[in-house]
Amino acid sequence: MLQVIFRQLWNQRRLNGWIFMELLIVSFFLWVVLDPICVLTSTKNIDPGYESEGRYVVRLSMYEQTHGNYDAEAEASDSMKVEHYKRVARIIQDLPEVESLAIPRQLCFPGSRNWTGSRLFRDTADVAKKNFAHSQWYSFVKGTDPFATYGMRNAIINGPMNIIHEKEGIYLSENLAIELFGTKEVRGKTVYQNAHLSSGLEVLGVFADYKHYDYTQPYALAIYFEKEIEADPWMQVRYPFVFKLKEGVNEEAFIQRFIDEISPKLEWGNIYFDSIQSFNDVCEANNKASGIYNKIRMHYALAGFAVLCVFLGMLGTFWIRSNARRQEIGVMRSMGASRNDIIVQFLMEAAMLVTLAFVCMLPVLFNYIQVEGLYDDVFAAAHYPIISDKYWVNSFWQHFGMVTLITYLILLSISLLGTLIPVVKATNIFPADALRDE
Repeated sequence: MLQVIFRQLWNQRRLNGWIFMELLIVSFFLWVVLDPICVLTSTKNIDPGYESEGRYVVRLSMYEQTHGNYDAEAEASDSMKVEHYKRVARIIQDLPEVESLAIPRQLCFPGSRNWTGSRLFRDTADVAKKNFAHSQWYSFVKGTDPFATYGMRNAIINGPMNIIHEKEGIYLSENLAIELFGTKEVRGKTVYQNAHLSSGLEVLGVFADYKHYDYTQPYALAIYFEKEIEADPWMQVRYPFVFKLKEGVNEEAFIQRFIDEISPKLEWGNIYFDSIQSFNDVCEANNKASGIYNKIRMHYALAGFAVLCVFLGMLGTFWIRSNARRQEIGVMRSMGASRNDIIVQFLMEAAMLVTLAFVCMLPVLFNYIQVEGLYDDVFAAAHYPIISDKYWVNSFWQHFGMVTLITYLILLSISLLGTLIPVVKATNIFPADALRDE
């Protein structure tokens, strides 16, 4: 069978040459546009390390001096501002629908636009050697519980993450702990952070890897706790409120009640209620603002164009081939070959042509990758990434092999479909009619 197929391909080499060149170009193009689609889709499906359902962010705002409601006397007392913030926290925490509350410093929640980094050292010797691990950081007001509120898990037991309130220290993500110490069993060890090198921070716990953005891998993260809310002109920006609703709460009804009944109680002086957003809405807004959706749509459009080119090319070529080989089909039918036998032979010819073109394209593709590189996590590439080998996109050969396999299977499937349609039509004629037409 293979000898027959090779002979047929060679006998019609002029016609096959055009489709071969088309397959070379399209397969290369298809691989290039599928690479980011595969990476972004895989990254999106990574466990984020938190739960988004039933989590909400409440932001306050402040009247400008030019606003008619501005109260100059309210700006005179920092202690009153702090007390107001504590009152707001109590109001939210005491709501019957609310299960837990966290007060992050600045925008320390998933999907937010603020994403601040720091350097962590294992010991003072590493400080001198400038041997550090780059991490992002979250900071929360002490007494609140971000782990329960966000649904973050203990990396050791894969269960609830508990806060040790009676100790000062730091909490590390699993990938950060491994980067620093080579293991996630690091509770009780000491790390040093940026300017705070004179005294170390005790590691109080390790939480599961956490994704700040939907379309990035979990990045190294450290969590600290502040003793008190600090009063300053921008405290309404620095200290939003994050809370988790209890199971079974009607979220739409709660949000409407919060806006109508609760939000007026949050106002004091020049500070007033600004907005309430779910984690999902925050992440969605960031994804739109970052342009990631436009990028994904562009790559899907390009991939669709490549697939359409292959389909139409194979359809047209094999339509001409099957019509030109009507006599051959008639002879095969008269000699006892079934329709399925003929269809299988034509499909195998198409598969062989696709495979040969794809294999010949691989050296060109490999050279391109050596120059341009594989598609990577854009954020990580710009921020001293800590790469985890548990994700296939971080391994060159796994990454290359996976995208290559997906590209080949898509190319082969579309090519076979474009071949099948004209071949089925050609085999529907009677052998005598096929021989008579010739």
